[in-house]
Amino acid sequence: MNECLNRRGSVFLASSSMTTPCFVLTQPRPPTPAIDAPDRKFVALELWNDSNLSAMCYIRASMFNVLQKQHEEHETARQIMDYLEEMLGEQTIQAKTDAIKGLMNCKQKVGTPIKEHMMKIMAYLSEVQANGAEIDAATQLVMVFQTLSKDFDLFQASYNLNRKEMSLTELMKELQAFENIFKGSGSKAEANVAEPGSPAPNPKRKKAKGTKGNKPAAKVPTPKKSTKT
Repeated sequence: MNECLNRRGSVFLASSSMTTPCFVLTQPRPPTPAIDAPDRKFVALELWNDSNLSAMCYIRASMFNVLQKQHEEHETARQIMDYLEEMLGEQTIQAKTDAIKGLMNCKQKVGTPIKEHMMKIMAYLSEVQANGAEIDAATQLVMVFQTLSKDFDLFQASYNLNRKEMSLTELMKELQAFENIFKGSGSKAEANVAEPGSPAPNPKRKKAKGTKGNKPAAKVPTPKKSTKT
């Protein structure tokens, strides 16, 4: 560890002119050659050791001090990478699980604009896929429909009949168009409904003055009875 830390400055100064020792992550350390072994085997072992030390310096230099102490016992860069992959892999699984839960629990509330809701859903889907989940386009559309409010049941029924392939962006535009039509028809319907407490209109409309029509029959006077004197 101390040797690596002492070499950290020289490693970074020479990083522009040296080849990154990535092969030590895939190739095991060569066995210690016998005393009478060819020189090439000693050279190969020395090259691997130097490259491994350089790789460990690269990795540790990018860590916090707390993580550096956790890797003091590791002797190879491969051991450090295995530990990091295991640790970060668990975090990735948790992040993917949280994103899926958020997507499943994200239901459109009444009055929420469809664009705002779709942007939230698309963010969840992007996060899920970024963490390794593979969701095909058709499944994404089904998941979106499950989050919509009942106001879009008619749109979903029409989609199920036509089965039109579209991206999430195209779906959002289609839903916005449907939302605008739905709002327009709703406002007209509200205009035709009388406000609560207002008097009901009289079905018999009074005729305006001066209009022609049948005049009421004249009242005939009743003759008076004569009295005898």
